[in-house]
Amino acid sequence: MTVGPLAALRSRIPRINEALFTAAFFFLPGHVAPVYTLSAVMLVLSLLEGRFREKWALLRGDSLFWIFQAFFWLFPLALLWTEDMAEGRRMVGRYTFFLLSPLYLTIARRALLPRCIAAFLAGCLLAEGLAYYNWLQMHVFTDWPAGLRVAKDPEDTAPFVDHILYAPILAWAAYLAARASLAGPPLRRLGCALLTVLTAGNLLFSGGRAGQLVFLVLLAVLVFQRFARRPLLAGALSVVLVSALLTGAYAGNDYFRTRVDMAVNEITHYEESVNTSAGLRLTFLMNSARLFAEHPLLGVGTGDYTRDYAELHARYSPGWLTTDNPHNQYLFVLSTTGLFGGAVLFAVYFPPLLWRGRRDSVAPLRTALVAFICTSCLFEDYLWRSNTSLLFVLFAVLLLGVRSRDGQAPALR
Repeated sequence: MTVGPLAALRSRIPRINEALFTAAFFFLPGHVAPVYTLSAVMLVLSLLEGRFREKWALLRGDSLFWIFQAFFWLFPLALLWTEDMAEGRRMVGRYTFFLLSPLYLTIARRALLPRCIAAFLAGCLLAEGLAYYNWLQMHVFTDWPAGLRVAKDPEDTAPFVDHILYAPILAWAAYLAARASLAGPPLRRLGCALLTVLTAGNLLFSGGRAGQLVFLVLLAVLVFQRFARRPLLAGALSVVLVSALLTGAYAGNDYFRTRVDMAVNEITHYEESVNTSAGLRLTFLMNSARLFAEHPLLGVGTGDYTRDYAELHARYSPGWLTTDNPHNQYLFVLSTTGLFGGAVLFAVYFPPLLWRGRRDSVAPLRTALVAFICTSCLFEDYLWRSNTSLLFVLFAVLLLGVRSRDGQAPALR
């Protein structure tokens, strides 16, 4: 029996979408615009493929689907008590990748994990090569042609996104590379070890202090995972390794030392450090906590943070700069959607797959992903930022979705 061209195309769509899904990981350290295009193509192909009943059966049995949709629709719901609808719609758009997560959940599966990690690390390697060139051009070979650089901060060496986004992505890449260097064929281990060193070096001069702290946390997580049966040894090794890295970086890198000294001085002399980086962040945190305390149940609404914060800011910190976000994901969600939103955010970070303590070959990666996003979000609204939001959604559907569990996923092919 001859198979028609449409039927032949439909049979190939799962493979095509898997390739497109894998390709999306490559763009995580760069511009995310290509991922919107890839997602649109995946959506069209998925609609053409059909099998909606099977896909719905998969999604409705996946707790991550319900959690991510609850998180996204939380913000349109909070428009009901928002006065600034234009700002509210802009805020809702920031969480688009959570809305797209059902599409990714029907494509992602456990077998794709090595390919997706390889694509992500390849994208990071490209970005790091450009960043190293920029650093050399800025500090050593000043007669070289200017490289591809972000124009936001004169000290930024990242090629595509500023250090606020770039550094946490590097921290996650360094963890994955370091973990891969501990097992496998010798040549592969050596390559991953070199990539770990290269990534850590880029992180050192990236200027992203939050990313550097996240890297140290992930390094400690990796040590505990490697010596899981000897927790005292793991704790001692973590302290020694982190201390050695901090000491070495502080003594051997002027840029890192200057950034650390500046942060310490601004924090210890907070009230005199008006409108400095660390001083502003502390002000944002304290005022946002006050804003949440005044609206604890439902928050101020999706679009009213900027306006209500400015009013509270005028009472408590006149003379300081105001903001449109607290640079802390926890306080951002709590101040705009209240305790109700905070409960949903908790489920985003700790879905049922983690509650049940499922142990399999990717369980360490799940733990590390949660450590990564929970630590990162202490310093920035990283679920509100494009690259890091996309990174979390893509890795979450791959590691925490129903098809990542051995023998438990409904078959789609």
